[in-house]
Amino acid sequence: MTRTVLFVCRHGAATSRVAAAFFDELAPPDWHAVSAGLEPDRVLSPAAARLLRGTTAAAHLDGAPPRPVVDVRGARRIVGIDCAPTGATDLWTLRHREFDTAMRDEIYALVVEFAAEVRDG
Repeated sequence: MTRTVLFVCRHGAATSRVAAAFFDELAPPDWHAVSAGLEPDRVLSPAAARLLRGTTAAAHLDGAPPRPVVDVRGARRIVGIDCAPTGATDLWTLRHREFDTAMRDEIYALVVEFAAEVRDG
């Protein structure tokens, strides 16, 4: 049985995608990540690919158009990144606001901690 974590950001186009890619790389085998937006953009932000460039998590980047939260059901955990989606189990407020390596590293550190938490149950 696969358990799902849903990462949500305002537009579902960058930070939630980066978090989901990092999580899928680090997650226990029975966990999987998806992402969504409260107000989804029409296309994936180029910032997502740029932030993951050169990392092994780049292979996990979902290139599909951003989806609304209502299209994602059955998530065991819901992580709001700089937003508070309905049903959120975790809320992350990023200190870094620019789409740069500092933001990428902050998201990575949060995901490492989160993946360890779900692994340890």
